[in-house]
Amino acid sequence: MSEKSPPAQQMISNCLEEIRRCIAPQGRKAAAPVDTRRIDELVTEIGARVESERKKAQDAVNSLVRVQTAQGLAPLFLERRHPYTENAQLAAMIEDGLLHRATFIQKLPHHLQFYRWLLRGMDPAPRSILEIGVKGGGSTAFWKALFPDATVVGLDIKLRRWLKSEPSEDGVIYVEGDQTDVALLRKIATQYGPFDVVIDDGSHVGEHQAITLRSLLPRVQPGGYYVVEDTQTTVKSSSTRAVDYGEDIWADFTLAVLQRLRTGPLPPTTPGSQLGFDLVRRIDDLIIGHQVLAIRARTPEASSSL
Repeated sequence: MSEKSPPAQQMISNCLEEIRRCIAPQGRKAAAPVDTRRIDELVTEIGARVESERKKAQDAVNSLVRVQTAQGLAPLFLERRHPYTENAQLAAMIEDGLLHRATFIQKLPHHLQFYRWLLRGMDPAPRSILEIGVKGGGSTAFWKALFPDATVVGLDIKLRRWLKSEPSEDGVIYVEGDQTDVALLRKIATQYGPFDVVIDDGSHVGEHQAITLRSLLPRVQPGGYYVVEDTQTTVKSSSTRAVDYGEDIWADFTLAVLQRLRTGPLPPTTPGSQLGFDLVRRIDDLIIGHQVLAIRARTPEASSSL
Protein backbone atom coordinates (compact mmCIF):
# COMPACT_ATOMS: atom_id res chain seq x y z
CA MET A 1 0.00 0.00 0.00
CA SER A 2 1.35 3.44 -0.86
CA GLU A 3 2.35 6.10 1.67
CA LYS A 4 -0.60 8.20 0.54
CA SER A 5 -3.02 5.49 1.67
CA PRO A 6 -1.65 3.86 4.87
CA PRO A 7 -3.45 0.96 6.53
CA ALA A 8 -6.36 1.83 8.79
CA GLN A 9 -4.38 0.93 11.91
CA GLN A 10 -1.68 3.46 11.02
CA MET A 11 -4.27 6.09 10.20
CA ILE A 12 -5.91 5.53 13.58
CA SER A 13 -2.54 5.85 15.31
CA ASN A 14 -1.83 9.08 13.43
CA CYS A 15 -5.25 10.47 14.33
CA LEU A 16 -4.84 9.61 18.00
CA GLU A 17 -1.41 11.23 18.04
CA GLU A 18 -2.93 14.36 16.52
CA ILE A 19 -5.61 14.37 19.23
CA ARG A 20 -2.97 14.08 21.92
CA ARG A 21 -1.05 16.96 20.32
CA CYS A 22 -4.15 19.14 20.31
CA ILE A 23 -4.97 18.66 23.98
CA ALA A 24 -1.47 18.30 25.45
CA PRO A 25 -0.18 21.19 27.66
CA GLN A 26 2.05 23.60 25.74
CA GLY A 27 4.76 24.29 28.33
CA ARG A 28 4.47 24.43 32.10
CA LYS A 29 2.75 27.76 32.52
CA ALA A 30 -0.48 27.22 30.60
CA ALA A 31 -2.26 24.71 28.44
CA ALA A 32 -2.99 25.52 24.83
CA PRO A 33 -6.65 26.02 23.93
CA VAL A 34 -8.33 22.79 22.92
CA ASP A 35 -9.28 22.78 19.23
CA THR A 36 -12.57 20.89 19.62
CA ARG A 37 -13.46 21.26 15.95
CA ARG A 38 -10.23 19.58 14.91
CA ILE A 39 -10.83 16.80 17.45
CA ASP A 40 -14.33 16.20 16.06
CA GLU A 41 -12.88 15.94 12.56
CA LEU A 42 -10.28 13.43 13.71
CA VAL A 43 -12.82 11.31 15.57
CA THR A 44 -15.02 11.26 12.46
CA GLU A 45 -12.05 10.21 10.35
CA ILE A 46 -11.24 7.40 12.77
CA GLY A 47 -14.81 6.16 12.63
CA ALA A 48 -14.86 6.23 8.84
CA ARG A 49 -11.59 4.30 8.61
CA VAL A 50 -12.73 1.66 11.09
CA GLU A 51 -16.06 1.24 9.28
CA SER A 52 -14.26 0.93 5.94
CA GLU A 53 -12.01 -1.81 7.27
CA ARG A 54 -15.00 -3.57 8.85
CA LYS A 55 -16.83 -3.58 5.51
CA LYS A 56 -13.77 -4.92 3.73
CA ALA A 57 -13.48 -7.75 6.24
CA GLN A 58 -17.21 -8.47 5.99
CA ASP A 59 -17.07 -8.58 2.18
CA ALA A 60 -14.06 -10.91 2.25
CA VAL A 61 -15.78 -13.28 4.67
CA ASN A 62 -19.04 -13.27 2.69
CA SER A 63 -17.23 -13.97 -0.57
CA LEU A 64 -15.16 -16.77 0.91
CA VAL A 65 -18.06 -18.47 2.67
CA ARG A 66 -20.32 -18.09 -0.37
CA VAL A 67 -17.87 -19.89 -2.66
CA GLN A 68 -16.97 -22.56 -0.10
CA THR A 69 -20.65 -23.18 0.64
CA ALA A 70 -21.40 -23.66 -3.05
CA GLN A 71 -18.62 -26.20 -3.31
CA GLY A 72 -19.01 -28.02 0.01
CA LEU A 73 -22.39 -27.54 1.67
CA ALA A 74 -24.54 -27.52 -1.47
CA PRO A 75 -25.82 -31.12 -1.04
CA LEU A 76 -27.27 -30.19 2.36
CA PHE A 77 -29.45 -27.52 0.76
CA LEU A 78 -31.10 -30.28 -1.28
CA GLU A 79 -32.23 -31.96 1.93
CA ARG A 80 -33.29 -29.23 4.34
CA ARG A 81 -33.88 -25.52 4.67
CA HIS A 82 -31.11 -23.22 5.86
CA PRO A 83 -28.66 -25.94 6.96
CA TYR A 84 -26.04 -23.31 7.78
CA THR A 85 -27.95 -22.48 10.98
CA GLU A 86 -26.87 -25.87 12.33
CA ASN A 87 -23.22 -24.82 12.20
CA ALA A 88 -22.37 -23.00 15.42
CA GLN A 89 -19.51 -20.99 13.93
CA LEU A 90 -21.51 -19.80 10.92
CA ALA A 91 -24.50 -19.00 13.10
CA ALA A 92 -22.28 -16.95 15.44
CA MET A 93 -20.78 -15.02 12.53
CA ILE A 94 -24.29 -14.19 11.30
CA GLU A 95 -25.34 -13.14 14.80
CA ASP A 96 -22.27 -10.89 15.11
CA GLY A 97 -23.00 -9.23 11.77
CA LEU A 98 -19.81 -10.39 10.10
CA LEU A 99 -21.66 -12.79 7.80
CA HIS A 100 -24.91 -12.06 5.96
CA ARG A 101 -27.67 -14.65 5.49
CA ALA A 102 -27.92 -13.57 1.85
CA THR A 103 -24.50 -15.15 1.32
CA PHE A 104 -26.12 -18.58 1.37
CA ILE A 105 -28.39 -20.24 -1.17
CA GLN A 106 -31.87 -18.92 -0.49
CA LYS A 107 -33.71 -21.48 -2.61
CA LEU A 108 -35.86 -23.99 -0.77
CA PRO A 109 -35.09 -27.72 -0.94
CA HIS A 110 -38.05 -28.48 -3.23
CA HIS A 111 -36.80 -25.85 -5.69
CA LEU A 112 -33.32 -27.35 -5.72
CA GLN A 113 -34.75 -30.84 -6.14
CA PHE A 114 -36.72 -29.53 -9.12
CA TYR A 115 -33.53 -28.09 -10.64
CA ARG A 116 -31.61 -31.30 -10.01
CA TRP A 117 -34.22 -33.25 -11.95
CA LEU A 118 -34.53 -30.59 -14.67
CA LEU A 119 -30.83 -30.01 -15.31
CA ARG A 120 -29.86 -33.66 -15.09
CA GLY A 121 -31.69 -34.25 -18.36
CA MET A 122 -29.82 -31.55 -20.26
CA ASP A 123 -27.31 -32.93 -22.73
CA PRO A 124 -24.90 -31.28 -23.17
CA ALA A 125 -24.69 -29.60 -19.78
CA PRO A 126 -25.63 -25.91 -19.61
CA ARG A 127 -22.97 -23.63 -21.06
CA SER A 128 -24.70 -20.33 -20.33
CA ILE A 129 -26.94 -19.49 -17.35
CA LEU A 130 -28.63 -16.21 -16.45
CA GLU A 131 -30.26 -15.72 -13.05
CA ILE A 132 -32.36 -12.65 -12.29
CA GLY A 133 -32.50 -11.77 -8.61
CA VAL A 134 -29.29 -13.03 -7.02
CA LYS A 135 -29.62 -11.69 -3.47
CA GLY A 136 -26.20 -12.39 -1.92
CA GLY A 137 -24.92 -14.57 -4.76
CA GLY A 138 -25.41 -17.94 -3.07
CA SER A 139 -27.30 -19.57 -5.92
CA THR A 140 -25.15 -18.13 -8.70
CA ALA A 141 -22.06 -19.47 -6.95
CA PHE A 142 -23.93 -22.79 -6.71
CA TRP A 143 -24.56 -22.87 -10.49
CA LYS A 144 -20.91 -22.02 -11.17
CA ALA A 145 -19.76 -24.80 -8.84
CA LEU A 146 -22.07 -27.28 -10.60
CA PHE A 147 -21.10 -26.14 -14.10
CA PRO A 148 -17.59 -24.66 -13.84
CA ASP A 149 -17.20 -24.36 -17.63
CA ALA A 150 -20.46 -22.44 -18.04
CA THR A 151 -20.82 -18.67 -18.32
CA VAL A 152 -22.99 -17.70 -15.35
CA VAL A 153 -24.51 -14.21 -15.23
CA GLY A 154 -26.38 -12.72 -12.28
CA LEU A 155 -28.64 -9.67 -12.60
CA ASP A 156 -29.97 -7.79 -9.59
CA ILE A 157 -31.52 -4.38 -9.11
CA LYS A 158 -29.12 -3.72 -6.22
CA LEU A 159 -26.01 -5.84 -5.92
CA ARG A 160 -24.51 -6.54 -2.52
CA ARG A 161 -21.09 -4.97 -1.94
CA TRP A 162 -19.27 -8.29 -2.09
CA LEU A 163 -20.62 -8.96 -5.58
CA LYS A 164 -19.22 -5.78 -7.11
CA SER A 165 -15.57 -6.77 -7.29
CA GLU A 166 -14.19 -7.45 -10.77
CA PRO A 167 -13.47 -10.22 -11.44
CA SER A 168 -15.80 -11.79 -8.89
CA GLU A 169 -14.53 -14.30 -6.35
CA ASP A 170 -16.79 -17.06 -7.70
CA GLY A 171 -16.24 -16.52 -11.44
CA VAL A 172 -19.80 -15.27 -11.97
CA ILE A 173 -20.50 -12.13 -14.03
CA TYR A 174 -22.69 -9.77 -11.99
CA VAL A 175 -24.73 -6.95 -13.51
CA GLU A 176 -26.71 -4.34 -11.59
CA GLY A 177 -29.97 -3.36 -13.23
CA ASP A 178 -33.75 -3.65 -13.45
CA GLN A 179 -35.37 -6.74 -14.92
CA THR A 180 -37.88 -4.51 -16.75
CA ASP A 181 -35.11 -2.62 -18.56
CA VAL A 182 -35.60 -4.20 -21.98
CA ALA A 183 -32.55 -2.50 -23.47
CA LEU A 184 -30.35 -3.87 -20.67
CA LEU A 185 -31.81 -7.38 -21.07
CA ARG A 186 -31.07 -7.30 -24.79
CA LYS A 187 -27.54 -6.08 -24.11
CA ILE A 188 -26.92 -8.93 -21.65
CA ALA A 189 -28.37 -11.48 -24.05
CA THR A 190 -26.27 -10.17 -26.92
CA GLN A 191 -23.09 -10.18 -24.86
CA TYR A 192 -23.50 -13.47 -22.98
CA GLY A 193 -26.36 -15.38 -24.66
CA PRO A 194 -28.10 -17.18 -26.05
CA PHE A 195 -28.75 -18.94 -22.76
CA ASP A 196 -29.31 -22.59 -21.96
CA VAL A 197 -31.04 -21.66 -18.71
CA VAL A 198 -32.72 -18.43 -17.59
CA ILE A 199 -34.06 -18.17 -14.03
CA ASP A 200 -36.45 -15.42 -12.96
CA ASP A 201 -36.19 -15.07 -9.19
CA GLY A 202 -36.43 -11.29 -9.29
CA SER A 203 -39.19 -8.98 -8.12
CA HIS A 204 -42.01 -11.59 -8.50
CA VAL A 205 -44.28 -8.80 -9.74
CA GLY A 206 -46.45 -10.27 -12.51
CA GLU A 207 -46.00 -7.33 -14.87
CA HIS A 208 -42.22 -7.42 -14.41
CA GLN A 209 -42.12 -11.16 -15.02
CA ALA A 210 -44.11 -10.78 -18.24
CA ILE A 211 -41.74 -8.10 -19.58
CA THR A 212 -38.71 -10.23 -18.77
CA LEU A 213 -40.20 -13.37 -20.30
CA ARG A 214 -41.12 -11.58 -23.53
CA SER A 215 -37.60 -10.15 -23.75
CA LEU A 216 -35.57 -13.25 -22.90
CA LEU A 217 -37.50 -16.32 -24.03
CA PRO A 218 -36.41 -15.64 -27.63
CA ARG A 219 -32.81 -15.65 -26.31
CA VAL A 220 -33.07 -19.16 -24.84
CA GLN A 221 -31.46 -21.94 -26.84
CA PRO A 222 -33.88 -24.48 -28.39
CA GLY A 223 -34.29 -27.19 -25.78
CA GLY A 224 -33.16 -24.82 -23.04
CA TYR A 225 -35.24 -23.75 -20.06
CA TYR A 226 -36.78 -20.53 -18.82
CA VAL A 227 -37.68 -20.99 -15.15
CA VAL A 228 -40.02 -18.80 -13.11
CA GLU A 229 -39.68 -19.24 -9.36
CA ASP A 230 -42.20 -18.53 -6.60
CA THR A 231 -45.27 -18.57 -8.83
CA GLN A 232 -47.39 -18.56 -5.68
CA THR A 233 -46.36 -15.00 -4.78
CA THR A 234 -49.08 -13.22 -6.74
CA VAL A 235 -51.74 -15.53 -5.30
CA LYS A 236 -51.25 -14.29 -1.74
CA SER A 237 -53.74 -11.79 -0.37
CA SER A 238 -52.70 -8.19 -1.02
CA SER A 239 -53.92 -7.24 2.47
CA THR A 240 -51.29 -9.39 4.16
CA ARG A 241 -48.20 -8.30 2.23
CA ALA A 242 -46.10 -5.17 2.13
CA VAL A 243 -45.46 -5.29 -1.64
CA ASP A 244 -48.16 -5.25 -4.30
CA TYR A 245 -47.15 -8.01 -6.71
CA GLY A 246 -50.01 -7.24 -9.09
CA GLU A 247 -52.27 -9.60 -10.94
CA ASP A 248 -51.60 -13.32 -10.96
CA ILE A 249 -50.71 -14.24 -14.56
CA TRP A 250 -49.39 -17.79 -14.33
CA ALA A 251 -52.61 -19.80 -14.06
CA ASP A 252 -54.05 -18.14 -17.18
CA PHE A 253 -50.70 -18.32 -18.96
CA THR A 254 -50.43 -22.05 -18.31
CA LEU A 255 -54.01 -22.72 -19.42
CA ALA A 256 -53.58 -20.69 -22.62
CA VAL A 257 -50.40 -22.54 -23.60
CA LEU A 258 -51.96 -25.90 -22.73
CA GLN A 259 -55.04 -25.22 -24.88
CA ARG A 260 -52.97 -24.05 -27.81
CA LEU A 261 -50.64 -27.04 -27.61
CA ARG A 262 -53.55 -29.48 -27.54
CA THR A 263 -55.75 -27.38 -29.91
CA GLY A 264 -58.45 -27.06 -27.27
CA PRO A 265 -60.92 -24.20 -26.69
CA LEU A 266 -59.09 -21.01 -25.83
CA PRO A 267 -59.66 -19.33 -22.47
CA PRO A 268 -60.81 -15.69 -22.12
CA THR A 269 -58.23 -13.03 -22.85
CA THR A 270 -56.42 -11.80 -19.73
CA PRO A 271 -52.87 -10.47 -19.25
CA GLY A 272 -51.73 -14.01 -18.44
CA SER A 273 -53.51 -15.78 -21.30
CA GLN A 274 -52.42 -13.11 -23.78
CA LEU A 275 -48.83 -13.69 -22.72
CA GLY A 276 -49.32 -17.38 -23.43
CA PHE A 277 -50.97 -16.73 -26.81
CA ASP A 278 -48.12 -14.46 -27.85
CA LEU A 279 -45.31 -16.81 -26.84
CA VAL A 280 -46.71 -20.29 -27.48
CA ARG A 281 -44.84 -20.61 -30.78
CA ARG A 282 -41.61 -20.44 -28.79
CA ILE A 283 -42.69 -23.07 -26.24
CA ASP A 284 -42.18 -26.82 -26.53
CA ASP A 285 -43.19 -27.91 -23.03
CA LEU A 286 -44.43 -26.58 -19.71
CA ILE A 287 -43.16 -28.31 -16.61
CA ILE A 288 -45.10 -27.38 -13.49
CA GLY A 289 -43.53 -27.92 -10.10
CA HIS A 290 -44.27 -26.86 -6.54
CA GLN A 291 -44.27 -23.05 -6.77
CA VAL A 292 -42.09 -23.15 -9.88
CA LEU A 293 -42.69 -23.24 -13.63
CA ALA A 294 -40.21 -24.29 -16.33
CA ILE A 295 -40.70 -23.45 -20.00
CA ARG A 296 -38.72 -25.47 -22.53
CA ALA A 297 -37.85 -23.42 -25.59
CA ARG A 298 -39.17 -24.74 -28.88
CA THR A 299 -36.99 -25.65 -31.82
CA PRO A 300 -37.56 -23.51 -34.95
CA GLU A 301 -38.81 -26.56 -36.90
CA ALA A 302 -41.46 -27.40 -34.32
CA SER A 303 -42.74 -23.83 -34.03
CA SER A 304 -43.82 -23.81 -37.67
CA SER A 305 -46.50 -26.42 -36.91
CA LEU A 306 -48.47 -24.10 -34.61
